[in-house]
Amino acid sequence: MQLRSVKGFTIIELLIASIIILLVFIGFLRGILFYIQYSTSQKMKDLASQTNSSFVKYFDSLPYNLIQPTSYYNNWGFSSCDVYNPSGSVTENCTFTNEDSDGDSIPDFYDPYNGSNEKFSNPLSNLGSWLTIYPNSDGSCNMSKLNQPLPNIPNCIVSFKSDISIANFRIYTAVTIARVATTSLESGKAIGVITWYFDPITKKYKSVQSVLFKENNQ
Repeated sequence: MQLRSVKGFTIIELLIASIIILLVFIGFLRGILFYIQYSTSQKMKDLASQTNSSFVKYFDSLPYNLIQPTSYYNNWGFSSCDVYNPSGSVTENCTFTNEDSDGDSIPDFYDPYNGSNEKFSNPLSNLGSWLTIYPNSDGSCNMSKLNQPLPNIPNCIVSFKSDISIANFRIYTAVTIARVATTSLESGKAIGVITWYFDPITKKYKSVQSVLFKENNQ
């Protein structure tokens, strides 16, 4: 009876094969993690855009005389635009966009913070004094700078998750208001809607801004 030798794998070959499988598995996991991170960031961006749009639609639906700030920031009570269409959004060189109090290259009208927008560990600290409406910690809107509170205003803090206590997934909204006037005639109001969040992966400040012009039809 003749015995035949059976050749198997050596320990070195098994180690090499294990390392290859491990590297493939790590690459696969990194791909999944990247997809989850990208998906989360994209969903935050989409929700911020939807929230911004809902605020614009809300203010567009309000009667003109209901939007009455107790005062206007600096020269915003007598603003003008080179081109102004109160029934739309076509503007050029509006004076309310000229001010940048904190020097961060973001006009105050579109800036929620007084200071660098990348450096706040508490997103509700150092909010700009120029904001007419801004978030409370419970998610509601602070309307103390209006002559009367607005009815059924959307929440000023929403979350990608259902619980707004999870800071990494919060989306914030604030509102600025300027009075657009020619001579002594108030032709309308410019309403700036600022929606912002901090990317849950990169922690960088991200924002969506819109401006709505309401015509004085009184």
